[in-house]
Amino acid sequence: MEVIGYLHNADLILEGEQGMAIIGGSSYVLSLGDKVMIRQCIDQDAHIYQVQISFAGAEHSMLHDDEILIKFEGCKDKLQQYIQASTVH
Repeated sequence: MEVIGYLHNADLILEGEQGMAIIGGSSYVLSLGDKVMIRQCIDQDAHIYQVQISFAGAEHSMLHDDEILIKFEGCKDKLQQYIQASTVH
């Protein structure tokens, strides 16, 4: 999945073939165009996943292991609903 945007509280919006996701809690500072490959679930109740990250600035030449929190997974329509429901107006 590719980083395509930022949300409040340093959350990131990802887009990939499977749909959209919102993640947080990375040990790395991610930028637009960086890629996050979800590998496996570490804690299903807490939504913590093991991932590999490649950075656009390094032309995706290396992979870095990390753990992230997946806050949302779904299609674009569901993402808009999630953002409206979770944003203070």
